[in-house]
Amino acid sequence: MSDAELRDGLVTLLAAGHETTATALSWVFYRLLRHPDVLANLRAELDRVVGNHPVGPEQIGQLHYLDAIVKETLRLNPTVPLVGRCLQVPLRIGARDLPAGVVVAPCIYLTHRRPDLWPDPERFAPERFLEERAAPYAFFPFGGGVHRCLGMGFAVHEMKVIIAQVLSRVVLRRVPGYTARVVRRSISFAPSEGMPVIAEERS
Repeated sequence: MSDAELRDGLVTLLAAGHETTATALSWVFYRLLRHPDVLANLRAELDRVVGNHPVGPEQIGQLHYLDAIVKETLRLNPTVPLVGRCLQVPLRIGARDLPAGVVVAPCIYLTHRRPDLWPDPERFAPERFLEERAAPYAFFPFGGGVHRCLGMGFAVHEMKVIIAQVLSRVVLRRVPGYTARVVRRSISFAPSEGMPVIAEERS
């Protein structure tokens, strides 16, 4: 690889790998602390599957409710709001003919809030992802097709490990009076002041 390719790869890893996963984790904890019933259900799953031991790779696949929480958070708070594609051939979308070379940008944020695809779309309901598999054109927080984010599997696995480890060690509480606003930070949509929490060691 040339120096330019190495540089571009490292910058991509920082901008589209580290920052986006950290932002998504902030949104997960934000959602959990605003929905104590969901947090209680997740704790019950962690106690049942993991117990008092460090979470291992073989246990991550058994944490179905945690998986649903991560997906529902990514539905409501995709860290990247849209994905761009340059048309290689002409394409008709609806009543509009688009020539080759045009960039189209499906909006992840708006698609994930369509009431015809997601009933009561503003409600945080991880159960949606326990009931059935989401259609690829209705849920695509990592983009789609052959150019879907290469780091998707790793990012989701990493998030689940971190969430399980944190919740097995500490009890988190909301900081009184804090409500996050969505702000643009680099390429991502992040909580306005990060995710401040009150953490206490779990007895």
